Amino acid sequence: MKPPMRETAIKITRSLNGYGDFTEISRANLPCHFRNITSQVAGGGDETVESDALAWFEAGSGVVRNDILIIDGEGWRVERLTKARRLRDNSVQFIKTELLRYGVIS
Repeated sequence: MKPPMRETAIKITRSLNGYGDFTEISRANLPCHFRNITSQVAGGGDETVESDALAWFEAGSGVVRNDILIIDGEGWRVERLTKARRLRDNSVQFIKTELLRYGVIS
């Protein structure tokens, strides 16, 4: 079942300049479903944070790993994504992403 896409994420496209710094090229608004949920894996006395939040996007949104997003005024980096498909149907229904906090984006 596809989640409702009620929030808006701003996808930032960036490039490396001659000094090796990232510079912003453009911004695009993408409809999404956002949940600020921390996913953790515990084992052997160590606890590792796998993701800080989850977001779902339309299949043709163009979101890929390491994209930078702004959702609700906070910066996020796409750590992992999963393409949701129906049984016996190869077409992508939506994209689920696991996000890590990115820091300040001006």
